[in-house]
Amino acid sequence: MIRRRFFFILPACLLPACGVSHGPVSGGTLARLHAQAVTPGEGARMMDGRRLATRSHPPGAAMRVRMGRDGARLPTVASSINGRRAEPLLLDTGATVTVLDAAMAVRGRVATVPDVKPEMAGVMGRESGMAAVIQALQIGGWRLDNLPCIVRLQRSSGGLDFIGNDFSISVLGFHLARQHCSYLTLDYPGSVVEFGFRGTFRGPSSRRHCKAPYTLRNGVPMARVTVGNVSWDAIVDTGSCFGVEIDQALAQRIGHGTGGSVVRGDFVMVGVGGVVTPQQAGVRVIQVPRLKMLGSTFNNAQVEVMPGPARIGSYFLQNYRVTFDFRRQVVWLEW
Repeated sequence: MIRRRFFFILPACLLPACGVSHGPVSGGTLARLHAQAVTPGEGARMMDGRRLATRSHPPGAAMRVRMGRDGARLPTVASSINGRRAEPLLLDTGATVTVLDAAMAVRGRVATVPDVKPEMAGVMGRESGMAAVIQALQIGGWRLDNLPCIVRLQRSSGGLDFIGNDFSISVLGFHLARQHCSYLTLDYPGSVVEFGFRGTFRGPSSRRHCKAPYTLRNGVPMARVTVGNVSWDAIVDTGSCFGVEIDQALAQRIGHGTGGSVVRGDFVMVGVGGVVTPQQAGVRVIQVPRLKMLGSTFNNAQVEVMPGPARIGSYFLQNYRVTFDFRRQVVWLEW
């Protein structure tokens, strides 16, 4: 068995607490994934020397598609895997690579590489997945051939005794746009995603805008955040349903080791690594007098204290047209 380590973040979704459990996929699903293993001949056709030959076929200089929202109000785009009916996939800038739920990988007959077991890091812990290749991914008029991905081998489910439901997590990772586009725009108010394929981002169309540089760490975008005299890097994470998030250690550094409003409610956070209630995770909301990030200053800003790395999530980003300019490595906010 080959085990490669991928340290990246996958989302934590808020779901009603209805007897949710977390565990491995069924033996039948695992057997079907093994049955879809790539053959030597198929593998040779996918390769360019020793590298996987991912090929992008854009429809033009840019493409706009409708942005959907999932149950946690996170951005999705309709995506077809290997010619199947298009399904919504979460567009997650906080995930390094594309990840498919095992059931979706089986439905799409994705070519698997069972001997390669990448390790995934999520907000609630870590899981081992299975390497795979999507032979053809279609988003609107854009087609990608031989796109690498990871298949999750864990699942969360819940419901009443007589009504069950699986909570699947399938995401398009940041690598998708970063490696094949010149810019990516998520227009939350307009419910549109724009992929730019040629040229550079022309700049904001609104007079009300701000910008900030971002850096790449583990394949995801990181932007600087400052409260008082304390600064840190946070993932600009469209796959998080929260706003500005920090962990307990960072809360201690900015003088909020205790206090704030404890988050309660009949729901759970579901993601890579398991299932946890807000009370178990110690989630609380604090308020800081001034917070600087993404080229602007926010007064009396709310910050969530919770497990995982610092993040700037979709609850904050949903007010803006957000553009990642890959050529200049700048993120823009327009409103």
